[in-house]
Order: sequence, then structure tokens, then C-alpha cells
Amino acid sequence: MNPLRFTRRNLLRGGLAATAAIPLLDARRAVGQTDVPRRLVVFFIPNGTRNQLFWPTGTETDFQLGPLAAPLEPFKDKLTFLRGIRLNDSLQNGALGGTLGSEHARGTGGMLTARPLNPGTEFVSFGNTTSGWGSGQSIDQYLAERLAPPTTFPSLQLGVHVRDTEVRARIAYSGSNQPLPPREDPKEVFSALFGNVVGSSQGEGGVDPALERLWAQRKSVFDLTMAETNRLMQIVGAEDRIKLEAHLAAVRAIESRMVGETGSGAGAVDDCAAPTLVDVDLAVDNQYLEAGQLQMDLAAAALACDQTRIITLQWSYAESEHLFQFLSINGNHHAISHDFSQSGTNYEAYNRIQTWYAEQLAYFLGKLDSYAEGDGTLLDNTLVFFASEIGESTTHDLTLMPYVLAGSAGGKVRTGRSLDFSANRRDNNQLLVSIAHAMGAEDLESFGDPSGATGPLPGLT
Repeated sequence: MNPLRFTRRNLLRGGLAATAAIPLLDARRAVGQTDVPRRLVVFFIPNGTRNQLFWPTGTETDFQLGPLAAPLEPFKDKLTFLRGIRLNDSLQNGALGGTLGSEHARGTGGMLTARPLNPGTEFVSFGNTTSGWGSGQSIDQYLAERLAPPTTFPSLQLGVHVRDTEVRARIAYSGSNQPLPPREDPKEVFSALFGNVVGSSQGEGGVDPALERLWAQRKSVFDLTMAETNRLMQIVGAEDRIKLEAHLAAVRAIESRMVGETGSGAGAVDDCAAPTLVDVDLAVDNQYLEAGQLQMDLAAAALACDQTRIITLQWSYAESEHLFQFLSINGNHHAISHDFSQSGTNYEAYNRIQTWYAEQLAYFLGKLDSYAEGDGTLLDNTLVFFASEIGESTTHDLTLMPYVLAGSAGGKVRTGRSLDFSANRRDNNQLLVSIAHAMGAEDLESFGDPSGATGPLPGLT
């Protein structure tokens, strides 16, 4: 690993990258770059769902959200629920290899690859089932390679309290046996995006001590680039000047929160309430909300700046045992998810956790929707794929996956609908093909293991 260098010149370069990368500036339009970029975000949460409380009721276009999805109501017209999609045969229990790894492991490694796990003994799952890593490239990496967007980062892998290094903690793959670890430290992500003082785009390296001291002194990176920013303000049009000012305010808000300030800039949120239990590492668990919202803020800013157009955002890991004392919940998430009762403490606790995750998705969608772009918003030009590694939490089901799309990738997906594919078998291969089509790879006919169905999902676009 190359040693990290911190100089005023590098810092200025990083700051200028954050300002100069604003998408769709009038100066770019003047030389013919007129297309609004399409973006993809995979938003992963662990431990499945409860079908009876998650899926909408009603008709395709006149539907009511389930209780676990209720926080998404403000974005209902920009959502597409995809009921009835299963993981393909290679990931189910059966002769094609689906017995490799637990359902949690298979769902994680196969969700974006549509391929089974490799044989191996590296990872031992529940019931002593073993496996290796995933056996193929994930759709996000396929698109980053195929579309080759002209961005600083072909893709970003972000995580929130992932805390694991095995197969159940990796959703993105550059190829077979090539998992991509997520960046979990918001400061390191901020450095990579706006400071230009860390290692490679795949997460090597850490935060330079000099930059840590700079944060400790509460000296904003953007104070050092204000002269250049003012110059840039003079050469862009009025519409983009407003966009640039809004972006700088958002980045300042992110940075001020990371150095301990309490400013209420754009996107600022209150600190988490301190848990009262003392039998766990409260300092770490109590950071889940704040760390997650920082990562979401950074993801939105990275998309808005056109630093990247493809992001995976992973909350914890499959089969997560994360603790939620800040929600006044005892017990870990995975154990709670296996309570088969229809009432009682664990039943309500699981529902509260899954609703909390929906609240975080709503927060992220709100961030994207706050950026005006073209005739719509950044959310309109993004496709957010919300998913978990299993379906029904109590049974580890892989035949009814909790999949939702938000945004339309610039009008490529018809939103405000609740689609039900249950009457006809639809594999996750087809969803991944549909995502590729929406992102611009419209000639892709199949993706993943050949046991899965080919072509896109019918009626999605």
C-alpha cells in the first residue's frame, strides 16, 4: 500500500474535485454533454421481512403500503413494489448447488450475482453447511465495467456497522471469489470523495493523521478552496450556481457533524439517544443511526457531484445480530427475527426494527429528492434497489424476496405501482437484467446462472 500524503496542494485538489464535479454544469452543456446521468444504488438491509406486514394491499396503481413500509408513504408515487420474485434454482435448496451455505449466505452472495456460492470450507453456516465466496460478478460491477461512466469512482461500496469479513457480509463482487469490502468509516469516505488524501477506490488505506488533526481543529476543507469556488461561481449559469451553493452547504453540514459540531445545516439530524444498558459496547451501537445517515449523506453527495453513478449501501450483514438499544429493544436482530408468534415483545421488536430500516430508506430517498436536476430530481434519475438476503424472516424463504425499486432511472421505470409476479415464476436474474436495461445496457439478454429465467421482467418499463 502506498503511504498517504497530506499536503495543502492535495487538499486543494480534493476540494476542487468536490466543487468541479457538480453534474450538468452549463459549461459542460456548452460542449454537448447534455444527457442527465442515470444512477444505481443498492440499499441492503438484513434479516428479511414479514410478508403480511410488508407488501401493499389494493391494486397495481391504487394500493396501500404495508405497516413495515409505511415510512415510505411520501415517496409512494416514486416506488415500484416487486412481489413474487424468487432467487433462481442455483440458490434454492436442490440438486443445482443451492445447499452450499445457509439461506442467509446464499441470499447475500447471490442477490446481485444470480449465481450460487462456490464450494469451499472457508465459511460454515447454520447447520454446518459450508461454502466459499460468490461465484460471479454482481450487477453493479457489471454495469460499472460495461458502461464505464466518466466519474472519479466507477463504483462505491459503502457499509454501516458491517463488522464481518465473510460471505454473509459481502454483496458486491468484481468476479468469482472476488468480493468487494464496503467502506464503513464516514471520515474515510469523506476523505476519498472530497479530500483526495486516501488510498484506492476499493477501500485500501485509512485517514491521514494530518487530516484527523485538521478535523479536530474544526477547520473546513472548503475554507481553503473558497477563492476557487468563487471563481467557479462566475463562470456557471444561474441555475447551476444555485445547485453549487446547495451542494457546498450540504458538504459543510456533513463535515461539521464529523468533527463534533452541532450545526443544523442541510441534512443535519439529532444525535441518537444514549442507550441505558451497560452489557454491550454502547459507544459503537449508539452510532448506528448517525453513522448510517452520514453514509447516506455522503452517498447522495457523491451522486450529486457525479463522483460515481453506482453505489452499494449495506446495513450490517446478513444474519445480523446487531443490537437496537437505542430503540429500547432487548435481544439481537437475528434472534428476534425468528420469533414465530404473531404478538408479544419480540414480534413488536422485529416490526419496529424493520420499520426503522424503512425510515432510513425514506431519509435517503429524501436526500436524493432534495437535489433538483433537469425537469425533476436526483431521485428521479436514480434507480434505488431495496433488498434483503431472505424473504420471510421466520422461515428463511428465498421464493418471495422483499424487493422494491425507488426512482425511475430517468423515466426508464414506470413508478407508483405494486406489481405481483406470483402467478408466474420470475427469477432474480430477470430483475437484474431489467436493472441493466434501465441503466442503459439494453442489449443484455441474461445475467447470472443459466438455471434462471432470461430476459427482463415484463411490464416494468
